[in-house]
Amino acid sequence: MHYKSMKYQLNSLRLGLIHEDNIYGKPTIFLAMGSQAPDVQPHIDYYKDLYAKKEQNIIIIPFNNNGTEPGDDYEIVAHYENILGIKFYVTEKIDSTHQFFKDFGVPVNNFTEYTFDAKTKFVRKV
Repeated sequence: MHYKSMKYQLNSLRLGLIHEDNIYGKPTIFLAMGSQAPDVQPHIDYYKDLYAKKEQNIIIIPFNNNGTEPGDDYEIVAHYENILGIKFYVTEKIDSTHQFFKDFGVPVNNFTEYTFDAKTKFVRKV
């Protein structure tokens, strides 16, 4: 199964719809996570390092299951950018009923990775 922007409608508040053309050509990690998880900084540092090496696209999906992700979408993006220092895509928060999770699996923890190859084909969920 391939990532298709029109099907999943994942939006970055800064960059708009995350289109397959924007991620084509490099492996991509979609990372479902909670911004307030207690051990978030070491995880974010790992992904910032991957992104800085320009080896992979990184896209954070704030996972909002039953209201667990506090604040509105703009507050969440501000937290990721200003407090955690990220420079890559952050989508609007989504919950377990979103089509992305229906097709690729619901997150199993605060840092669930969905890996896609350079041609946007789904590889695995970790």
